[in-house]
Amino acid sequence: MAPRSRRRGAGPPNIYDVAKLAKVSTATVSAVVNGQDKVEAGTRRRVQAAVKKLHYEPNLYASNLARGRTKLLGLIVSDVVNPFFSEIAQCIRQEAQTRNYEIALSSTQFSRADLVASVRRMIGLRVAGVAIMTTERSEQAVHLLRHYRLPAIFEDVGTVSHTISNVRIDYEGGIFRAVKYLVDLGHRRILFVRSYPTVSSEGTHFLSIRLRTQAFERAVLHFKPEGVQAFKVTCPGPGPKAGFQAMGEALSRYEFTAAIAIADPVALGALRYLQQRGYSVPRDISLVGFDNSYLCDYLTPSLTSVNIPRDKLGRMVVEQLVRQVEEQAPGAALPLETELIVRESATRPPSKRLNRIRTSGAVSGKRKAGDRSK
Repeated sequence: MAPRSRRRGAGPPNIYDVAKLAKVSTATVSAVVNGQDKVEAGTRRRVQAAVKKLHYEPNLYASNLARGRTKLLGLIVSDVVNPFFSEIAQCIRQEAQTRNYEIALSSTQFSRADLVASVRRMIGLRVAGVAIMTTERSEQAVHLLRHYRLPAIFEDVGTVSHTISNVRIDYEGGIFRAVKYLVDLGHRRILFVRSYPTVSSEGTHFLSIRLRTQAFERAVLHFKPEGVQAFKVTCPGPGPKAGFQAMGEALSRYEFTAAIAIADPVALGALRYLQQRGYSVPRDISLVGFDNSYLCDYLTPSLTSVNIPRDKLGRMVVEQLVRQVEEQAPGAALPLETELIVRESATRPPSKRLNRIRTSGAVSGKRKAGDRSK
């Protein structure tokens, strides 16, 4: 049955209106709108002109019903404010759109309960697949994904199965390069600055935090014959606040000439503390971050940081997820290399110790047992 003609102002134009104006079938309109290349060039231009004239927007809901699968991918991140996660989200969104997929975004604020709730929302939205780029992991969330056979891909915390893939980031190589760079510059006393998202989560084993810490410990052990000593300090809370507090505590306990932060926001807080207390970076203390967020280029000094290539990560995530959705490809383990981006925040250690600054620096305290790396 032919559709009834609509009254003016009765609603947005539909596919029948475009087909009528372009003098083609609705199937042809659908092919053009969906980017299929089987339509003759002249016909394609006519349909595109009709679409533009009518300001037509495809009915995604109807299209999803027709194909029996949505063109919607779920994306769950830990924190949209953190540059690392927001940059990942942007890269995944751009890559998904090149494949005619849209993104439904959710964040967990590092909460396992919120991760489960986010997975449930994605299932309710009938997403075709979901990318889970979070620091935290939940067995309940994994169970839900497997129960509904929803294609999924994790960053670091996933266990590969028929429907689940996992991107494994090379923390080991990235941290090793950072330590080696400092050692080659002449540093022998190196601090590692860690943070946990919240006070209540300090005892929780976030895999990426553990992997970065273990990578630092192994790198230091490798260079121990060269006289390298290492220290660790940990403070909970948002990255910059934790880094600020941790650097104050570290300066009251240890003597070091370089510091590696577990993430760029932590390095930002550490840098702020040093500058407020009269230290010069890198003349007095060299500083290295991790993640290589866009902020690194705009700090003073610009921040040397271990780079996780977001564009490559975005392509990898979307390509694998689309393969799982459209080709029913099995889950896979996907390695992602890191690299050290050298900027202004690291140089050779000072020729003299910083006793003068430390004595007048208004920080004091006792060494905390258990923080020094063995």
